[in-house]
Amino acid sequence: MDTQKWSLLLKVLDSGSISAAAAQSNYTISGISRMIANLEQEVGFPLLVRNNRGVGPTDECELLLNDIRTLLHDEEQITQRIANINGLQIGTLTIGTAYSSSYPLLTKQIVRFVQQYPRINIKMLWGYNDELCHAVEERKMDICVVSKPTPDMLWFILQQEEMVAVVSANSAYADKDRVSLSILKEEPYIDIYPNRDSDSSRLLKGAGIKPNTRFTTSDRYAAHEMVAAGLGFTVINETLAIKRDDIKILPLDPPQNLSIGLACLPNPTLSTRRFIGFMQESMRASEIR
Repeated sequence: MDTQKWSLLLKVLDSGSISAAAAQSNYTISGISRMIANLEQEVGFPLLVRNNRGVGPTDECELLLNDIRTLLHDEEQITQRIANINGLQIGTLTIGTAYSSSYPLLTKQIVRFVQQYPRINIKMLWGYNDELCHAVEERKMDICVVSKPTPDMLWFILQQEEMVAVVSANSAYADKDRVSLSILKEEPYIDIYPNRDSDSSRLLKGAGIKPNTRFTTSDRYAAHEMVAAGLGFTVINETLAIKRDDIKILPLDPPQNLSIGLACLPNPTLSTRRFIGFMQESMRASEIR
């Protein structure tokens, strides 16, 4: 049912004339007249009658007025409810991240976010780059913090991050300023997150290097223990590298940097756009300091 026509009918009746209703709306007199004529054709009887004050409802129309007003009131209620949801009064925002190092920044912004929008429920999940992007594409997640979004996703870069080599403090390479990626072809390599779309696997693939993988683990803490024991090298994001006395964290040669950012689908929800704004504002503030 076209409620816009009924709304115009009430404007005509409340104002007492079609011309007055036209002046209050974006319609011409002829446009309103056509809409009312269409309504009369749909219901099967006249709706307006001329009187000494202009126009008024017919007897049949009078019987419908309460129902018409109820219909328009209910539509307004629905419209306001939708506006409240889009205005972040209620809802859920699901955020995924491939970086545990991003938790402090995410948590800080979530605190600010829920202070302003206390009825928004926040879900924060961890995952690998490819599975997070896939979850966003399937609309199981609103936004994710990753280093490689899919081509059809929006991409808001937050920071640059360097990839580093982690070597034993007793290694012959420990006193060097940098470590060449090429040594991974010969030296034992500890692969963290094997068979996953990790930053290190993409780095080595992009450099055309097939490492001499001797050990694998899905736990970066275990990888650091292996390195400290002298079992081999590993390559990891600098923010994920664990500083300790029995290992060395060295830049790569040539330097390897990647971008970390927020990824979401085009036309994101208002809550997603607002949260992106919170994150970008935080990064700008940190740059100023």
